[in-house]
Amino acid sequence: MFYPLSIALRYLFTKQKERFISLSSFASILGIAVGVAALIVVLGVMNGFDKELQTKMLGANPPITIKISPAANSSLLIQNLEEIKGISAIAPFVYGQALIKGKSATQGVVLHGVDLAKQTKVSKIGDYIHFAPYTSRHTLSKETKSPPIILGKELKKSLGVNLGEEVSLISPADRRKHRFKVNGIFDCGMYDYDANFAFIGLQEAQNFFGFAQPSGVGVKPMLGKDIWKVKKEIQEKIGFLYPVHTWMDLNKNFLSALRLEKKVMFIILALIIVVACFNITSSLTMNVLEKTKDIGILKAIGVSPNKIRAIFVLQGLIIGFLGTGLGLLLGLGLGYLLERYQFVKLPQDIYYLDKIPLNIQSGDVCSILFFAFLITILSTLYPARQAARLNPVEALRYE
Repeated sequence: MFYPLSIALRYLFTKQKERFISLSSFASILGIAVGVAALIVVLGVMNGFDKELQTKMLGANPPITIKISPAANSSLLIQNLEEIKGISAIAPFVYGQALIKGKSATQGVVLHGVDLAKQTKVSKIGDYIHFAPYTSRHTLSKETKSPPIILGKELKKSLGVNLGEEVSLISPADRRKHRFKVNGIFDCGMYDYDANFAFIGLQEAQNFFGFAQPSGVGVKPMLGKDIWKVKKEIQEKIGFLYPVHTWMDLNKNFLSALRLEKKVMFIILALIIVVACFNITSSLTMNVLEKTKDIGILKAIGVSPNKIRAIFVLQGLIIGFLGTGLGLLLGLGLGYLLERYQFVKLPQDIYYLDKIPLNIQSGDVCSILFFAFLITILSTLYPARQAARLNPVEALRYE
């Protein structure tokens, strides 16, 4: 065995009379393990929130949105879009705000007018809409005297209405009440959407708001196409009179806040590892003082300063390896339990989601392990340098 490693292992697992140093090394291992595990779980949760919220956003909204001004020609716009090869689906829509009145409440609502057959091709809205059992046709086309409307799950609760009952929409155009029949619910699992969204047919929405044409067009790029390149192609084709936005543009502040929060959490939790590595420095420094006689003897028999330095660097690396290994097991184990059993429930109206999502990425795990090893190596340099510089004459003078 490489003898500096053999000596490092012997110094690490000390005898009974030097229990303090062993206890300090054990505390360092636990500190690194807790820091690594906390980073793995917290970053996994942050990634899970990021991925889940992005999925919900794309479920209710198309990847690319083009706004249409009242003076523009929507038919010509759609014709131009159909000529772009990178687009797989196009769906016109109407978007606006209105007042909705139910049995127990009246509140503002974000009203979407869509052609459901086309809208399901540009977004995942079809996965989140649940029609009433009595509805034979799963569309938003007018079947009875009252046109159909789909309410968000939480919106339906706050209005106090059931499937098959009617609600009133108050138009900002003519301030008249329009009666709609609740034919289904929208449940994407994101509270902000479920509490504020309502969907009606495209033609009904144009009549409701007094629009002569759709207010926008949703576009879905072909699979594998870069969304930014498609956006650029669209903008060049239709000109800059039509504002073109990706879903990331529309949620830029929210996504930036998530990225910033992830970075801040990494820095805060990384301090746990840094503190544990300060403990490694303290432990190795005490070890150098305890082993002054041994170091003097090793130098006296011809062991080079580099070998002495290697002994204490290896001792710190063993502590770091054990700590990061234990932290990796704890982090992945806790993440598995959290994902499988969901024993932590969230208030949906505060955190958007009702459960903690988890998405542990291998890149994050590798970064955490690399950071832990790097800090561990740095923490060994000072005590290893002091041991290597020790004068054997001074070390053995009083022995």
